[in-house]
Amino acid sequence: MKFKKLSGIIPATFTPMHPDGSLHLEAIPSYYELLIRNTISTIFICGTTGEGELLTKEERMMVAEKWLEVSSTNKQFKVIVVAGSNRIDEAIALAKHAEKNGAYGISYISPYYYKPGTIDALIECCKKVAAAVPSLPFYYYHIPILTHVKFSMIEFLQKADSQITNLAGVKYSDEDHVDYLKCLQFNNGSHDIFWGKDETLLSALSIGASAAIGSTYNYMTPLYASILDAFNVKDIVTAQNLQVKSVEVVNLLYKYTGLSTGKYMMKLLGVDCGPSRSPLSNLSSMQMKSLEEDLKSIGFSNFCMK
Repeated sequence: MKFKKLSGIIPATFTPMHPDGSLHLEAIPSYYELLIRNTISTIFICGTTGEGELLTKEERMMVAEKWLEVSSTNKQFKVIVVAGSNRIDEAIALAKHAEKNGAYGISYISPYYYKPGTIDALIECCKKVAAAVPSLPFYYYHIPILTHVKFSMIEFLQKADSQITNLAGVKYSDEDHVDYLKCLQFNNGSHDIFWGKDETLLSALSIGASAAIGSTYNYMTPLYASILDAFNVKDIVTAQNLQVKSVEVVNLLYKYTGLSTGKYMMKLLGVDCGPSRSPLSNLSSMQMKSLEEDLKSIGFSNFCMK
C-alpha cells in the first residue's frame, strides 16, 4: 500500500497536566494554535515526550480525542497516535480508537518488558497491530535506548514490508547512521524514515533525511526551519552554527530534569503543560529560575516559537 511521504519538522507533543498530575486537556487548543502559528502540519502524540507509557489506556484515548477534535476542521493537519503497549490487545484497542476518531496514522513501540527475542517475533507483534487498522499508515517506533529492543531496522524493513501491507516507515530514535542510511534507500526510498535525535538533525540531513520527529520541535521550530533552509542552499556553516544552538538547549534538558524541563519551556511560551508524572523528576523553583537565566544566556528568545 502506498502512502504519501511526509516531510519537515514533526513535534512529538507533550501531554499537558495539572499540578496534581491529572490530564489538562483544556490546554490543548492553545497548544494547537501555537503549533499552527509556527507552520506545523503534523504531530506525534502519546509517545515518549507525551509520557504515553505513564498514561492509562483511557487517558491516552482522551488525549487523542482532544487533539483530533481541535484539529478536525484543518484537513491539512495530521495526527499520528502512538499505540505502543506491552499488551498487544491494548495496542490494538488504541489503534482502533485512533482510526475511529480520525487519526492520520499510528505508531507502535515494541513490547519492552517481555521482549520479542527475534526480529521475526517483533514483526509478528507489529503485524497484529497494523492489521487492526489496515487503511492507516503504520510506523514502527524504534527507540532501543528505552525499550532495549535493538534490531537492525534495514532487516526489519526487508522482512516486514511484504508482511505488513500498511507499513509506512520507521521513527528512528537511534544513532546508527549506517543502518539509517540503508533504511532511507530501502526500496528506492519508498518509506518515511523519521529522524528522532533533534541535536543531530544536521548529520541526518547530510545523508538524506527529509523528515524528523522530536521533542524540542515543540518550542524551537523556527531554529530548525532555519537549519533546513541553510542546508538546502548549501550554507553549511550557518546550518552548523544553528545546530549548535539546538545542542545547547538539549544540554539544558540533561542539566536539569529532562522531559519536564521541556514542559517548562512550553510554559514560558504561554502553553502550560504542567509537571511530569512520577517517576520522572520536576523542576524546583530554584531550578526554574536558573533555567530561565541559562535560556537567556544562549539567546533562546531569538529562535523559540512565538
